[in-house]
Amino acid sequence: MSAHGPTELASFDRLVRDEHVGLLRFAYLLCGDHHRAEDAVAEALARTWPRWRGGSIDDPRAYVRRAIVNELRGRARRAGVRRRYDDRRRVEPAVRLLDHDAAERDAVHVALQRLPLRQRAAVVLRFYEDRSEQQTADLLGVSPGTVKTHVHRALEQLRTLLEEDR
Repeated sequence: MSAHGPTELASFDRLVRDEHVGLLRFAYLLCGDHHRAEDAVAEALARTWPRWRGGSIDDPRAYVRRAIVNELRGRARRAGVRRRYDDRRRVEPAVRLLDHDAAERDAVHVALQRLPLRQRAAVVLRFYEDRSEQQTADLLGVSPGTVKTHVHRALEQLRTLLEEDR
């Protein structure tokens, strides 16, 4: 560890404490599974630490989110080619909730899980995390035009999926 080790560790620990819940929610919205989300956040934080210690991270919150996206993308790639609409991941609740708003949120969440990862990430960053197109592009490592395309296609697909489910 460098001469600044305790300070670096304390600031990294503070980042983890302050951001952990938001990072888990972000990862969960991307992958739809609590265990995979926890694993992705843990792995992303572990991979972030060496760069953090070296002082080469300008925006830690954005860096960790991008690391989560990359971790989930890598896992999907390693898992092999997946069908675009992964019916095995689709979970239908046994009993529909009486609360209409909760039922709508559930339907949107199920439809969101059926989108390709890049489109899902763009939608989650833009609408759930209220990021700008530029911030989303920076986090995903793509151009703002690509973000617009992903969001446009994702919203069209979500509309179609939600209409089919009704």
